[in-house]
Parts: sequence; structure tokens; C-alpha cells
Amino acid sequence: MRSIRPITVVLVAAALVAAACSDKKQDEAIGTSPPVAGSTAAPTSGTGTSGTGTTPDGSQPGTAAPTTAPPILQPIATPAAPDMDPVRGGRIVVAGEAEVGAPWTPALVQCDAFCYTRAQTFYDTLTTVNADLEIVPVLAESVTANDANTEFTITLRKGIMFHDGTPFNADAVIYNINEAVKSFLTGPALADIARNEDGSAVLERVDEYTLKVFTGRNGNIDDPLPWPKLPGGFGLQIGFMASPTWLEAVKDGSGDASKAVGTGPFKLANFAPGDKLTVVRNEDYWATDENGEQLPYLDEIEFRVIPDALVREQALESGDVDMIIADNGEVLNRLTNDDSFGAVIQEQYMDTAHVLLHLTKKPLQSREVRCALVQAVDRDALREIMTSSFHDVASGPFSPGQEGYLADAGLPPYDPQAASEAIEAYEAENGPVTIRYMTTATSTTRRQGEFIVEAWKQIGVDAQIAQVEQSELIVNAITGAEVFDAFGWRNHAGFWVDGQTHWWGSRTASPDGEIGLNFARMKDDLIDEQLRIARSSDDPDERREAAEKINRRFAEQCYLIPTWYPRWGAVYRNGVENVGRLPLPEGSGEAIPMAAGRTPLTAVFVSSD
Repeated sequence: MRSIRPITVVLVAAALVAAACSDKKQDEAIGTSPPVAGSTAAPTSGTGTSGTGTTPDGSQPGTAAPTTAPPILQPIATPAAPDMDPVRGGRIVVAGEAEVGAPWTPALVQCDAFCYTRAQTFYDTLTTVNADLEIVPVLAESVTANDANTEFTITLRKGIMFHDGTPFNADAVIYNINEAVKSFLTGPALADIARNEDGSAVLERVDEYTLKVFTGRNGNIDDPLPWPKLPGGFGLQIGFMASPTWLEAVKDGSGDASKAVGTGPFKLANFAPGDKLTVVRNEDYWATDENGEQLPYLDEIEFRVIPDALVREQALESGDVDMIIADNGEVLNRLTNDDSFGAVIQEQYMDTAHVLLHLTKKPLQSREVRCALVQAVDRDALREIMTSSFHDVASGPFSPGQEGYLADAGLPPYDPQAASEAIEAYEAENGPVTIRYMTTATSTTRRQGEFIVEAWKQIGVDAQIAQVEQSELIVNAITGAEVFDAFGWRNHAGFWVDGQTHWWGSRTASPDGEIGLNFARMKDDLIDEQLRIARSSDDPDERREAAEKINRRFAEQCYLIPTWYPRWGAVYRNGVENVGRLPLPEGSGEAIPMAAGRTPLTAVFVSSD
């Protein structure tokens, strides 16, 4: 029997850089008046990723297990309004963690948290989710579902122009939806939009400012699929509205994909990839604040890419930048205790930080190996060392507040001796277990990787660490690259489990080497079935039950190693006001102040230098 010796790697404390549910009538519109509270609209024992082994407590996978009381989705607290009138003019500098890949066309940009913060300055979306977790219109004036939730009528606001003078109308929305549907990147999230034979979406132009969208299981118009949450998707990347004139120019080579053209509150002025992006005030922006004053207030925002959160912190403290966006627990713990700065911190509906496993790799096809990797890592110690206990230990892929969250989903507990024995037994039959752990190129992510790799080495795994730039890491995951065994990862924020369908469903688990949003290449019939239920149900209890079954299945099969729930924060110098506050059109509430690192900046102003 292999003996276990204590892990002796010395780590400097650092952090990982890395709903309301509806029971209203389904033909009620998402309209120009505020929705009622609670409304809706907005992935065998032994081997095989879809086997039928037993759970850690000996029960059969998918059977009921002890659970906590069902979480009640709560509205999100918004920051208090500043005790002053907004000041027009001025500029701020905002720093975030990573550059995008394939900028900036909505259907192709590989959008992470800092991407969203930047993109939402020059792109508007059709809808959004407000702080009361209601889906409300933005560029849309209303979105109305038929009784079956298979047909959606979108009525658009009139008089809005793209930055290049192209009219925003039904033709522009149809163009953008078709771009999203046909994209290898965004198309899988819209797999149940009805398709024509040429792959375009089945859309009906009713008039200049009205269109209809139809659902169809796997794109089949003859098999309409109830999809109550579809309008919520139009508040995310698939809802970014770009100028068709610009998109056509990019296609024919006369336009520049890095010079985005939207309808948003700011216009993209210049972009130096990996360094800076500058946006300037859109003098003709259509939206106003709660007093009817035109937005935005600022003249200019400069965004800087600073991958290392510790360097970002230093830039804020030195006055080189006015705001940073981070999920680094150590950094946020220090800065939120410093009166020199204000902060907006996300407290629920977070991402889950985890170790993403490539489930087609031979050792990782074994449940026993996967669970041994889980049991080898002291996740409490890792959380404390890496986040200064600013974040909570994760129990599974759903964070607090989400449908499916469980305080204890049944993940195998820390037990390095049991893990060592499992690896020893596997290697006796199959040969050595070799795992390459890959992460982003910062000092903090390396320290996290060293902790995990050392833990795996202690149980007999041949483990190594490799660091790459974040966009390369994302490409490796999307393509299922040969170099991908295990990644430090962060994903799965949101409110409703339907939003995980393209991350976890079998139909997006493409073969290695091909594009696929199911990065782990996980194929599990039980998870597929529960995702189907969650997509089509408007019963909150039914959706929650489906999500909890998914959560337990993840734990039973050890499909990932959850580490913590990152509490994102926007930290800013005194004098920067209104961070995280954005009134939405026609009294439909305020925007969510922080969603997985996405921070609204439209209503920010500067009161002093």
C-alpha cells in the first residue's frame, strides 16, 4: 500500500485569477412597464463518462439524496445612490484581467468577464435581467411569448441608430440573430432556435420594428420546443446588436473586426490588443437616467489589460488606474478594508472556480481516478491559502442562489489515503496516471496549480503544471486540444439551469480537435434529460429538482473538482461615483450591479480628481 506524506509546498497567500421563477401566464409580454415581482423571461462503475457506478454513499446515481432546504432566489442589492447630482464629463481608467480572442464581432468574440464589461459600453442587448431577477427589455420594447413558449414576438424601440448611422430595426436584428445562429461559438447556445435548410434561423419580419422568433428541437421547425427562458439569452452575448453595415464590411475585407460598431452609450475609439481599449461618449445615445437626463455622463473610458491581480491592485493604489475588476480574494480582502476605495462586491449567483477535467483522456474516463483526484485536494486549505478565506468553498457547479445549489451535493471528502489506494489499483491494471494541469500565466494561478499538482503527486499521479495566456487556454478548451488534461477554470454563473445546457449537454461535446462548448466532452444521459426538463419547464419546483439531480450527478461521477465561489468585485478610488448603478428603460428597475465580473459603467461619473 502506498503511504502518504504531508504536502510541503510553501504557498504565498494569493487568489485565483482565472430567480425569480415564473408562474405567470406565458402570453404575458416583457413590456415597457415593470414586470410583476417573480416574473421570468431571461451545460459503469470503473470507466466511461456516462457510466452507471454507485455514489460515494453507496446509492445509485440519480436517486434522491439528503438536501438542504431549496434556495429562494432573492433580488440583488444595488448600491445606494450617491448624495449628489451626476457630473458630466471626465474620464476614468479601468483595469481587468484578460484580452479577448477574435475581436469584436458578437458571434465570434471569445467573451469573458472583462470582455463583457468593455463590450457593454459599445453594444446594447435586446433584453437584460434586472436586480429583481426579472427579464426586461432594453433595445426591445417588448418580448411576448405565445401560450406554448415556442414563438416569441419582439417589438423594437424606434429611432435608434448604430454608431455608423445604420438604422436599428427588424432587419438589423434578423441579421444579428442569424450571425449568432450560424456561429460555431454562439450557435450551440441557440441550438433549439428553428432553422431553415441553409442553417439560417426561422424568423418572420412582421414590420420594420417587429419580428418573430420560433423554436424547434435541434433546429427542427416541425418539432417546436417550449423555451420559457429564451428571452433571457438575448441579454447576453447572443443579444449584442452590431451594425449590419460594419459586419458586412468585415466579411468582405473592407472593415476591421477590432473596430466594433453598436448602438451603445460609448463608441469604440481605439483598440490596442493586450494593452488598451478606449471608448468615447455617444452624443446621440437613446437612453436616459431616472430624471430623463441623457446617458452616459463620462466623456471617455480607457480600459487596460493587466492579467495579474496583484499588479492591478498596485496600479489602483498608485493612482495609475481609477478602478479594477477582480475576483482575487486576497486583493479584494485588502482593498475592501481600505477607506481609500469604494467597492461593489457580488454576493450570489457567482461563477464556480474549479478544475476542469478532459473526460475523453483515458485515465480521466475512470470514475475512480476522477474521484481520487477530488479526494487528494484539501479544498478548505486551498481556499484559505489562495483567497484569504474571502471566498466560500464550492460544493459543486452551482453557486448559492442558483437553481440546483446544494450545500452538500455528495462530493467525496478529502481523503488522500483512499485516493492513493484508488490510483494504485487503477495503475496495476492500466499503467501510470499522467495529468498535465494547465492554467493562466500569473503568479497566483501558478501557486494554485502547484498546490493541486503537489496534492496529486502525493497520491502517485505523474502531474505537471503548464502556464499559457488566457486566450490560448480558452482555445485549448474549445477545441479539446491534446495538451488539455486538466485546467484551472471559472464558469457557470447565472440564475437558471437552462443557461448551462450548451456547457454540459452531449450535443455540444464535440470530438477532440473540433469546436465544442462542452469543454469537458462530458456525455451523460441523466444530465441530458434533466437539462431538457429545465429548458422547457416554467414550473420553478420542477426546474430546481432537475438542477439538483444534475448537481448530485456531478458529485457522484466527480466530473469536476469545485474549489470556491468567486466573489467578483469592482474596486474604485474615491471620487468615482455610481458604480454598479444603472437605471433601465421605462422604470423597469436597475441593472444588476455585478454579474460574474460584468460591471455596468454607463451611469458612472466622476465627482472629483
